[in-house]
Amino acid sequence: EFCLVHGHVDSWHVGVGDNAVGDATLLELARVFWANRDRLRRTLRVAWWSGHSHGRYAGSTWYADTFAIDLAEWCLAQVNCDSPGCRGATAFEQVMWMKETEAMAGAAVEDVAKMPASGTRPLRAGDYSFNNIGISSFYMLLSEIPEAEKKRLGLYAVGGCGGNIEWHAEDDTLEIADRGHLVRDIKIFATALSRALNAPVHPFDFRETVKDILATLRRYGEAARGRLDLAPAAAETERLLSDLDAFYREGEAMAGREVTDPAVRRFNRRQRALARVLVPINFSRRGRFWHDPALEVPPLPDLAEAPRLGAAVEGSPEYHVLRTHLVRGRNRVAWALREAQAIARGEI
Repeated sequence: EFCLVHGHVDSWHVGVGDNAVGDATLLELARVFWANRDRLRRTLRVAWWSGHSHGRYAGSTWYADTFAIDLAEWCLAQVNCDSPGCRGATAFEQVMWMKETEAMAGAAVEDVAKMPASGTRPLRAGDYSFNNIGISSFYMLLSEIPEAEKKRLGLYAVGGCGGNIEWHAEDDTLEIADRGHLVRDIKIFATALSRALNAPVHPFDFRETVKDILATLRRYGEAARGRLDLAPAAAETERLLSDLDAFYREGEAMAGREVTDPAVRRFNRRQRALARVLVPINFSRRGRFWHDPALEVPPLPDLAEAPRLGAAVEGSPEYHVLRTHLVRGRNRVAWALREAQAIARGEI
């Protein structure tokens, strides 16, 4: 079992804030975890990718392709490291994490930084090249200039450098980095990773994922204006939540055991199996060992056209095409939820 922590080594111009600071973080994590490897219960893999901007994740997609079966079987989480420790980055207002990782990833930020953290759905960016395989994920951009300060300074939105507008420009040089902020952010990564690597039971909670799926189903159902019945899929989430309550009660009884305990390993394999089922339906359109384009993927993407169906002229060609598409998407989601129920109950 292993965690994969990674970031891109290529940059625009000098590229200190995006992503020399991330590369330095990965190097320090490799140094510290290697020096303390006798205290680790699982493996940490550290990777630097090329092909991030000019290839749109060519390096990480190559890795996902080349080691797909290994990742599918053994990777408990992938952790992206992009633009930590930059000038003025004193807030954690839009930290990216999947819902099942939120409690653990958020606690690591708050325990180290001594300030609240709020999260957001991960973008199809930052070398998140493992969604189709179905791997739980947390972090990408981490600390940033507070939103109120950005507004006060009149800064426009950028995709890195902690919110500094030198991102992807010739001025992304050494002064964009902040040593104190970088040390703090390295500690956050180290804390979260050490907890994921050493907890007997993977420290994730898929009930939060399923609650998020249920909220999305209800939102899409309303947007479809009665033209697509998502109630059966929603009912599957209710059954899955009940099964997961029993599943996590089982996990709580394993808190003091060793990672190598056969019962613990079986339980964790089931957790990873839940991720392989639930992550793809929420973050991908294509099959498990393929890649979606490097474009934004909405929640439950196979059902994301529900608002268009609600606005379409009933009986029109557009209406029929959309409804057919959405029925197929509903089938995919409902079947995945049933498969997750069987995993939670230990039937498969």
